[in-house]
Amino acid sequence: MKTHDYYLSLSNLQLDQNIDNLMLEVSKKKKEIIDKVKKDADNQVINQFYPQKQDLESLPPNSTLIKISFTLKKPYTSKDEGEFNVIDNRIFENPIVRDKFTGLPMVKPTTWKGHLRFAVERVKWEKEEEKKTIIKRLFGSEPEEKDNLLKGRLYFFPTFFNEDAEKDVITPLKRDTRTPASGPIPYEVMKPGKKGDFHLLYFPYPRGDEFKEEEIKKDLTFLAKALKLMFYTYGFSAKKTSGFGVIGESIVCKLYIKTDKNVQEKNFSNLEELKNEINKL
Repeated sequence: MKTHDYYLSLSNLQLDQNIDNLMLEVSKKKKEIIDKVKKDADNQVINQFYPQKQDLESLPPNSTLIKISFTLKKPYTSKDEGEFNVIDNRIFENPIVRDKFTGLPMVKPTTWKGHLRFAVERVKWEKEEEKKTIIKRLFGSEPEEKDNLLKGRLYFFPTFFNEDAEKDVITPLKRDTRTPASGPIPYEVMKPGKKGDFHLLYFPYPRGDEFKEEEIKKDLTFLAKALKLMFYTYGFSAKKTSGFGVIGESIVCKLYIKTDKNVQEKNFSNLEELKNEINKL
């Protein structure tokens, strides 16, 4: 059963009634249920979606987990296709992407992958062919490739915002005259100051026949450069060309690396430190 049909089944209105009233009633019922679930959800529930330091103990050496606790410097927005929400007793047409279970605003793993994929193409690297090889190791083969298919070494996880989204408006402008092209468009947004956690696992497999240990250092060095570009320069929002989704420079970053004996932990306060530390590995 579709999400919309589920909430429709819980409403008391009949299908022959006014469609606006029907949709408003369905939206209210959805918000009521989500608010209750969200109230019951706590950090322990959310943390079940995140990898932990001890999870690396069962993984091969050089498996690396990066956790970045960030604060938004610019707004973050996204479009929840096919969904609806209700704010101030009216249907809201451009809701932010939310988790179906908790109702919390979220960044999907596929969204993180797409924005990081955008950033890696803009990383400055001395050898262009080597850059292409590293990108393929990290993200895997392109969909159009048919031979020598390769699974990527990166694993992405969702990010949940514990605070709710707020409403905002945007007025599209004409490119030539810079005058309004249409009326204000309302949408949901995570405003500057909101906090979230980003998790990324680097699993150094699969390995080709010509594998060398230096591959891992190059992968992680390249990855650190890409993360810095994504978070500080391009952002990870649907409107990243306007600077949306950029974070503050000060962060809490934890790097967990599995060695032959244990899991080492290193802490950083910005992504430049992360890049420099990886170069020392």
